Amino acid sequence: MNIEWINKEQKNNAITVYNNNITFSKQAALLFDNAMGIAIGFDLDSKNIVMKKVTKEDFLRNHISKENIYELTMKPSFGRINSKKLISELEKHLDLDFKTHTSYKFSAKWNTGLKMLIVDTKEVAKDE
Repeated sequence: MNIEWINKEQKNNAITVYNNNITFSKQAALLFDNAMGIAIGFDLDSKNIVMKKVTKEDFLRNHISKENIYELTMKPSFGRINSKKLISELEKHLDLDFKTHTSYKFSAKWNTGLKMLIVDTKEVAKDE
């Protein structure tokens, strides 16, 4: 017998894009705990959003410029990045239409090797 036990506490990482912010599920936000900020990019090949935790050391070593760092505001049950410019860039890359949808919710997975959260823009996250 080969049993995989199901953890009732395990939550999926989810990112919801609204017309003026990105909201992180609590599980996803905790991946960026103690970060100075988050660098956000777009993989042109896979069409995925990539998010990297930026530490103070990264910033001091000039690995990432200040203009590429977004502040994550942590709340008890979620995290949020407010940036109309960021959303406007995502709208272009992903053909998002906030006139027909109020939000877009995507699943995300932590890539341990790259130390990045990869947001799968082709996979709609399931509500919990």
